[in-house]
Amino acid sequence: MGFVQHSNIILVGFLVWLVIAPRFGSPRYGELFLAYMTALLFSLIGSSEIMLIKPVAFFFTVGGVLAFFYILARMTIKVTIRK
Repeated sequence: MGFVQHSNIILVGFLVWLVIAPRFGSPRYGELFLAYMTALLFSLIGSSEIMLIKPVAFFFTVGGVLAFFYILARMTIKVTIRK
């Protein structure tokens, strides 16, 4: 597929989707996160349809999927230090 060849597009997709992601302290975080997941899902489905014509869109969305997993990991894994 050429993941190494398109790594810069994946990085840009990761950064863009990370900026778009809702902030955890928001009062409407649940609604915004659901909208974020839905937009990412439709983007992934749409870009997989045109992957043979424009692979840039697919790799951009792969970066978005990585951002989504990063957000989930950041929300679920909490490190605390006790004295």
